[in-house]
Amino acid sequence: MPELPEVETIVRDLAPLLTGARIIRVQVWDPLLVRFPGAEDLNRRLSGGIIRTMTRRGKYIVVGLDQGLTWLVHLRMTGRLLTKLEEDERHLRAQFTLDNGICLSYCDLRRFGDMWAFFPGEEEHLGGFRTLGPEPLSEGFSQDWLLQAFARRKAPVKALLLNQSIVAGLGNIYVDEALFVAGIHPGRQGYSLTEEECGKLAAAVKEVIQKAISSRGTTFRDYRSGLGTVGEYQQLLQVYGRKGEECTHCGTLLDCMRIGGRTSVYCPRCQKQK
Repeated sequence: MPELPEVETIVRDLAPLLTGARIIRVQVWDPLLVRFPGAEDLNRRLSGGIIRTMTRRGKYIVVGLDQGLTWLVHLRMTGRLLTKLEEDERHLRAQFTLDNGICLSYCDLRRFGDMWAFFPGEEEHLGGFRTLGPEPLSEGFSQDWLLQAFARRKAPVKALLLNQSIVAGLGNIYVDEALFVAGIHPGRQGYSLTEEECGKLAAAVKEVIQKAISSRGTTFRDYRSGLGTVGEYQQLLQVYGRKGEECTHCGTLLDCMRIGGRTSVYCPRCQKQK
């Protein structure tokens, strides 16, 4: 699933190309893609609209159009927004033609992605978007915030960091990496983290996310930027996807465990369970 760094890269690539352009044609071949207000209404709402802004919130792409309309896109597991299609692309779900000659294509192998187009007052249709926590790189995400969010929480810290209402945009890759940098076992119960550990964890999340954005995200299989290029952070991964390999710090073989249905890779020596 594209996480914060991948979505941020897509937005940075596409915003200069799309901002100021008018949408002149909307084609949706997979009605299940549109969560609100439905495929036909999405067509009517977006057609003729001028793209004013393109930003990111958590893992969502947020496109602001004229007349107060917001177009929201969540790529989920395998969604991609591309300005150029590969010749053998078989998973095209929707296309948006602009008056500047760009044709924005939405492709999705597993068909889990979602779109919304809403006006002010229609936010009740947006589900989890309304309850997103602070951005990892914001001042609101801090030692004090984590200490408060983890208080009296018995859930594993890995599961808590994946909770989008605690921090927006993190997924399996960057949570594993941040916990390693902070030296915290993924199975530790949230309430057990000290003030100092919460400070280390907040700093580690910021460090990992900043480096991943600079590397244009992580590509294993599906992720491509808005320009169709791959990310490079997979070359810097220290634990994610490396079970059985040596720890880059101490040489201990990396182990893994299941938390909330997700595989969590960690170093038994650098991230001791207390």
